[in-house]
Amino acid sequence: MFFIKSIPANIRYYLRQSIVIYLVDCFFLGGMIITLSLISLERYDLHRLEKQLANFSHAKQGADPLNQLIEGKHLLLGRYQLIGLLMMIITIILVGILAGQAFKKLRQDIETFSSAAWPQYKIVNYYTLIALCILVLASITVIVGWLVLNSYYWHGLEVVNQRWLQKPFRPVQGPQALQPLFKNHLTDFSSRSLLNPVLHESTKQSLTNQVLRRLWLPLLSLIVPIFIVGWYQVNHFSKMRKL
Repeated sequence: MFFIKSIPANIRYYLRQSIVIYLVDCFFLGGMIITLSLISLERYDLHRLEKQLANFSHAKQGADPLNQLIEGKHLLLGRYQLIGLLMMIITIILVGILAGQAFKKLRQDIETFSSAAWPQYKIVNYYTLIALCILVLASITVIVGWLVLNSYYWHGLEVVNQRWLQKPFRPVQGPQALQPLFKNHLTDFSSRSLLNPVLHESTKQSLTNQVLRRLWLPLLSLIVPIFIVGWYQVNHFSKMRKL
């Protein structure tokens, strides 16, 4: 019972450090949600683009702009994925460093728990559980705020993706570059709507669900380094205590 009841007291006692960890968790989760959203949005655009342009596959005139457009979409998707990977690597390193510093400051507490006959795994699990509680609080804050503003969020992200992040591909993606493909073709979409689609509510919900399903890895990257560093530090303190 003490194991559970002491967690809120420990967070209050180290309130400043807990707030720093909370803010780091919020910042990272917010950044990963945006990155995962861009990846999902670009995958959706790419899939829709390839599907709608399938009936133009035999069109010779204008084929080069089309191929460049699809290649540009793949390149942009790769950039988003690389950004997400780099964010996770940097965060794992940062969390590992912060965890190392935190456990050094907690050395006296750890030695107290060891004197009370707590095994090493129990001490590590205790502090990992504290970090997990802070992470859950940060996750609730970020995800609830994101869901409340979900419709505006996707609209804003779509505008940013089209107007700013795709600037290198604008010369290729101009509607006029694809006009030759639409000659003598009867379709329910134009070159402009093809390049700048409108996201319907059902699509936004589908993209939101995709992002939520992919959040497990960023969450693990925030908690696993704390467990690993904690186990190393507690084991190190235990060996020094025996000397």
